[in-house]
Amino acid sequence: MESEKKRILVPCDFTEVAKNALKNAYVLAKRMKAKILLFHVVKKEKEIVDAIEKLKAFAENSIKNSDIEIEFLAKEGNIYDTIKATAEEIGAKFVIMGTHGITGIQKFLGSKALKVIANSMVPFIVVQEEPDEKNYLSKIVVPIDFTLENKEKLRWAYYLSVYFKSKMFLHVANISNEELLKKVKANLLFAKKYFEEREVEYEINIVKTAYNFHDSVLEYSKEINANGILIMTTPDPNITDYIFAAEEQKIIANARIPVICVSPRIDTKILRGFY
Repeated sequence: MESEKKRILVPCDFTEVAKNALKNAYVLAKRMKAKILLFHVVKKEKEIVDAIEKLKAFAENSIKNSDIEIEFLAKEGNIYDTIKATAEEIGAKFVIMGTHGITGIQKFLGSKALKVIANSMVPFIVVQEEPDEKNYLSKIVVPIDFTLENKEKLRWAYYLSVYFKSKMFLHVANISNEELLKKVKANLLFAKKYFEEREVEYEINIVKTAYNFHDSVLEYSKEINANGILIMTTPDPNITDYIFAAEEQKIIANARIPVICVSPRIDTKILRGFY
């Protein structure tokens, strides 16, 4: 049992997507019996008091008659470090962040969302649209490839299933390299066993042709009308990743489906339980 109420961090830049992020957090908080911390990063310390007042007005205009506890915080810093640090400091279960997608110069310099998320110890849920409260995170696509980090995703999939009765759709890579294909099959076998032991409903879809896996994840997610995609993000993305766009950016930037982003941990070789 946790000693205090769970928290969900919502970074706010006072835009429409930030409003949608807050609405998504509201749905998540109701199911998890959590409270929301609405958060803004300021450039100078003297801006903090005004920012908090602005956050309060923003919350009041975004969610009417809220029965969820909302706290407000502003800190001096930059969005790339301060959001992650604050999420860890408060022990947030999730960060729910709105994104404007990848436009203009971001195609060359990298998505702001990916830079904020990279190496976070706390999972991010990236959204652009308002939530469908009735079906929230009820159908989650879980890509399965050859990487060891696949196992890290599974415990977050289970965690979400506890609150949302989510059905997991295992989207399995088709790889011509025999050695890598063995690893894909091993990861799939592990995922099946993991979900069956925890009574998580799942379905398997194996990609029929060996084309771009990230593109196929998006296509499949739209095809089954998924309302969540659970991915691992690039650890320590460098300038090359940003210039050529790390593949997961394509998924994060999609306009419709919330994306749950988990950063690889150093202890993924030992898959521990949540409780």
